[in-house]
Amino acid sequence: MKRIVISIGIVVAIALVVCLVPLKEVAYAVMVDYEDTETYYETEPLEYREFDSFSGATEDWIEQRAAMYGYELPDKLVLDPDWALYVVIQNLDNSTGTFQVCYTLATADKEAAERQMWIIQRTPEEYEELDREYYTGNISLYLEHDEIGLAICPPEGIYIAPDRAPFEHSHEIIPATKETEKQRTVIKQRQETRYKKVTLLDYFLHY
Repeated sequence: MKRIVISIGIVVAIALVVCLVPLKEVAYAVMVDYEDTETYYETEPLEYREFDSFSGATEDWIEQRAAMYGYELPDKLVLDPDWALYVVIQNLDNSTGTFQVCYTLATADKEAAERQMWIIQRTPEEYEELDREYYTGNISLYLEHDEIGLAICPPEGIYIAPDRAPFEHSHEIIPATKETEKQRTVIKQRQETRYKKVTLLDYFLHY
């Protein structure tokens, strides 16, 4: 009887070892996060500044402003009775590029414009009385680093007939763009092999 009890004890001990005690080392795969540096490209506008903009100026006044800001004037200027918008910009970027100056100029009936000279807010009827005519376009300026350019909009000017008058003007500068290389830190995942110990029973059943 004693031998039977001992034998049962040994079997139970072996069963416990097989079922509960980790004895066998096995490999398994896991996904882990890690930081990496990623290179990407971003489109950015070139840096610039608008030096000056004016319209309807005399030749002396235009020459004075050019001397004050330090830019060259073209051989041919647009002067009365023609009308144009002058826009002066400087490329502050290290890259060269073409800048677009988009402009809109409007003329009006001279008598109506003179009558409405001091009006701040006009009625639809008053706007209709002005009989406005619009002129739009764009001028391209290719500028090196630190170069100053002058856009005359339009280059030949707008002829102002005796019954017409300059009324309003607006413009927008669209700078050239460049691709800039940048870097950023991103989180990625990779597979790594790890090791663990399992019981003999788990090993035989699953590996």
